[in-house]
Amino acid sequence: MKSLKTQLAFDGKRLILRNFSYIFFSLLMPAGLYSLFTKVMSVGSSPQMKLFYVTYMDSMIVYSILISALFGIAAILKRDRDQGLVTFLSLSAYGTLPYYLSVAFWMLMMSLFSVAVMGSLAVVINGVSLHLDQWLALFGIVLIGQLPLLLIGIGLSYIRRYETLSLASNLITFPMAIVSGLWWPINMLPKWLQSIGELMPTYFVNQLLNQLTSRAKVDLTNLLGIAAWFVVTGLLVIALSKHEQRKGVALGEA
Repeated sequence: MKSLKTQLAFDGKRLILRNFSYIFFSLLMPAGLYSLFTKVMSVGSSPQMKLFYVTYMDSMIVYSILISALFGIAAILKRDRDQGLVTFLSLSAYGTLPYYLSVAFWMLMMSLFSVAVMGSLAVVINGVSLHLDQWLALFGIVLIGQLPLLLIGIGLSYIRRYETLSLASNLITFPMAIVSGLWWPINMLPKWLQSIGELMPTYFVNQLLNQLTSRAKVDLTNLLGIAAWFVVTGLLVIALSKHEQRKGVALGEA
């Protein structure tokens, strides 16, 4: 327990408090987009605008956790692996378990913080009003919905070159955000792009948040979609991890 507390304090400083670029892109930028677009696009009747303020809050929350996963955890794990921190910790008395638990904890906390920040903005600048049970459900869905995204980020961390990792993160993040309807309504896209977008994990999470915040009937298909992505990405990460272990053994024998 003491080792975990020490690791949490260490990672909290280096990953969050001293990592401004991570805070900017995963939190401040989505918050800025929400503030900007909800004011610039203030057209329509009052009920329409109230719905837009809530649904766009949902979209920017999902966008925030997407950035956090595909840029944040991917870069963190790769850097720590390349700089020898993971190897060093594996040789310590406590092993790497506290490290991985700590990284997972801070990623989850950042997602919850994203909900808190985006929700506060929506309440203060746009007068969004949700009941306590809706806020709690929103937190819960974000925790569940980010799991396949985090696994994608972990998978990306196995890419060898930083330049390739950055390129891959960009090529996945922004097209996924666009086709799943995070930047603008998905029904504005061509039908063939909608068909692709409706298969994305971000689409399933966003739909669930929209249904919860509008008190619509929750479509269990979205939960099944998240579960399917979790299984597929989980198997991918396991395969990549085993591949890296085999390569390490081969290099050691050589």
